[in-house]
Amino acid sequence: MMTTDTLDRLLPCAENDDLFQNPLLEDPSTAQTAAERRNQAALMRKAEGLCLGCPLLIDCLYRAVIEHDVAGYCAGTTARQRQEMRRILGIHVDPENFDGFAGATPSRQVNHDEVLRLRRCDPTASLDSIAQQLGCSLSTVKRHLRKARRGEQVGQPKVKRIAPSVEQVIAAYRQVTVGKVIEHAGDEAA
Repeated sequence: MMTTDTLDRLLPCAENDDLFQNPLLEDPSTAQTAAERRNQAALMRKAEGLCLGCPLLIDCLYRAVIEHDVAGYCAGTTARQRQEMRRILGIHVDPENFDGFAGATPSRQVNHDEVLRLRRCDPTASLDSIAQQLGCSLSTVKRHLRKARRGEQVGQPKVKRIAPSVEQVIAAYRQVTVGKVIEHAGDEAA
């Protein structure tokens, strides 16, 4: 059975968290002086070497490019390189919204059908009470009801895109990080 301690010893980023959480790797723009830039380059080389030797590199890279818009250095890539890979792959990944975890309630898009459902469930309810239930403004509820009365379509259903394959992510990685090689099972062209 694999324990958290065992896993931490296997993963270079967990074992070297001081390196991977170094501000010079998190935000490359913080390196201002020549000495800081040299230090940053040394840190990047060390982190890159650790990432390229990690048994979870492929999974980490795939998740960092396709599923999560993580900050800093991850899976042998910088945030800028991962963004370039997403451009090549034709995908967009929204940044993580940590406001919800902190208890903040940022303005969000209200579901048109939910506004109509609440109105149908209790036609005598005030529009203000519907707005409170949805956590939106009164004007938002009124806008959705006006659109429904006029028969306007509110947004088209989103087409679910098929996520790029692992092979496509690796190809984008190779294109962006020219000269770097990552191993992939069944991939002789590495």
